[in-house]
Amino acid sequence: MIIIDGTEDTEGCSVWIRIVSAVLGIPLIIFIIFMGRTALTIALSVVTLIGLWEFYNAFKKMGLIPFSITGMVSGALIIIATGVMGKGAANTVPIVLVGCIMTCFVIMILKKSARVIELGITLLGIVYVALLLNILLQIYIGKSGVIFFWLVFVLAWSEDTAAYFVGINLGKHKLCPSISPNKSVEGALGGLMGSIIGSMVLGYTAFVYYGVDFRPFFYVLLGILGGAFAQLGDLSASLIKRYAGVKDYGNIIPGHGGILDRFDSILFTAPIVYWYIEIFF
Repeated sequence: MIIIDGTEDTEGCSVWIRIVSAVLGIPLIIFIIFMGRTALTIALSVVTLIGLWEFYNAFKKMGLIPFSITGMVSGALIIIATGVMGKGAANTVPIVLVGCIMTCFVIMILKKSARVIELGITLLGIVYVALLLNILLQIYIGKSGVIFFWLVFVLAWSEDTAAYFVGINLGKHKLCPSISPNKSVEGALGGLMGSIIGSMVLGYTAFVYYGVDFRPFFYVLLGILGGAFAQLGDLSASLIKRYAGVKDYGNIIPGHGGILDRFDSILFTAPIVYWYIEIFF
């Protein structure tokens, strides 16, 4: 969950702890962006490794044992390849996935155990964590990359924050009670408004200070799409955790849980921003 998640608050942590924890992370992101592509590649590789570990560990609580090391190495290789080769690394993704599958089958043969479900979870983790985070890196290395990289975070942050405050003050109608009981329709609509505002503010700022083309309709529509998919990312993470029987993916970030609890909205916002700017820019 980004900044504030009104649905699955970590036990014993107040809203202020969550805010402080999130705010302290912003200077770190700024520093990484300032240091450039290599630093971002290393940072996203670390986030991928931790995120995949959290993802696989959640399923271990169900008695399933994914091929964690193979999946984590494969995910990190995808990030590193893009950081080194840029968009030319797209051809390495299927190679890495095939290599991962073959390695898993070798392990199964050697151990005489057909762990097909675990193989599926391993591949799902790579797609869900590594490939979606890899899109962030692709956005960064593209035209006006730093601006659109920040746009991903602004859309997710503004949606989540607005959804929280609107939800706790005006929320009356449940959105998806079987998946995330505390989410409301009113909060979801407030989140969309928040992402639209955030998108417009960043777009105008980029126009004033960096000369990036500013078309209001472009940012309004992106705010709607980004806000909707940020909520979809949040709900998808809740769905997986509910299936695995865990409350949070981890506890590495005070007040937020694990890395995936922090990035769930961003994972689904990144591809929307990427495809959108590819079409319009």
